[in-house]
Amino acid sequence: MSPAAAVVIVFFATTAFIFCLFMALMGFAKSESRLVERRLDKLDKAAKSAAFQKQALELLKQQKDSEKYPIFSRFPPLMNLPLLFEQAGLPNGVQPWFIGTVFWTLIGGAAVWFITHNLLYALGGMLFMAALRYMGILMRRSKRLKRFEENFAQSLEIVSRSLRAGHPFSMGLYMVSTETPAPVSTEFGQIFHEVQMGLPLEDSLAALAARVPILDVRFFILTVMIHQQTGGDLAEVLDGLAGVIRDRFKIQGQVKALTAEGRLSGWVLSALPVFVFFVILLMNPDYIKVLITTELGRKMMYFAAGMQVVGMLLIRKIVNIRI
Repeated sequence: MSPAAAVVIVFFATTAFIFCLFMALMGFAKSESRLVERRLDKLDKAAKSAAFQKQALELLKQQKDSEKYPIFSRFPPLMNLPLLFEQAGLPNGVQPWFIGTVFWTLIGGAAVWFITHNLLYALGGMLFMAALRYMGILMRRSKRLKRFEENFAQSLEIVSRSLRAGHPFSMGLYMVSTETPAPVSTEFGQIFHEVQMGLPLEDSLAALAARVPILDVRFFILTVMIHQQTGGDLAEVLDGLAGVIRDRFKIQGQVKALTAEGRLSGWVLSALPVFVFFVILLMNPDYIKVLITTELGRKMMYFAAGMQVVGMLLIRKIVNIRI
């Protein structure tokens, strides 16, 4: 065997030995880390169980924004910012949101002022930024309520199975808080904590109705309240309510399939004038300049934009069928 071949064989053998040793060490480390993770999970669960009373007490003692700013209680529901923050599940309070809104409003107004040097346009930019911040809250609220509604039927079935197994109603709430995704788990977990700390179930359910303004939740609360007063087979009633919710979701899916063509037509009709405007602006700017430079042209554009918004709202009203 030549010396060069021997060097190559020794090199590859050494490399293979180091690689195998490295993989063995990694496997050992992973097994050790898995054992450590399992031990930490057990300790974490034990710590959570031990600190449950403290956490629940802090939850009850925590002052909410609705108590800090009672003036918002006089406003309509969609203008009640503390209530909107609770419904949207936002961790920040009203004061940081106001500070951020003022900051971005001033930034937007300053940017429009430096571009146009027009005070009216600057005020419009400020209002636009404030509206964007407010629309962000409404969108977060809508998405959270939709996720809650999608998993609500499953949570009712979990409570029903818990009751059939002989567990108390509070244990069903705890099972929902541990076996379902957020925001259902968050809301039911809060009810469980409040009830365990002595808050009346009626008050806790009333707070849930305010945080989650969904008709199915009100049916659930009325069912539980009636059962508390008159008794009966609550598990059977909850199963029936869960079945109704699932059937309604099935019908909503069929309605969306039937109205898909109308919704697509609405999007096309809404986007087509804007698309044609910019295409003509790029291909023949002189042809479209009349609408931008003359007073009559600008009035026509404002009128067309207003009619476009009205048309979009009408199409949305037609295809948005509530069940």
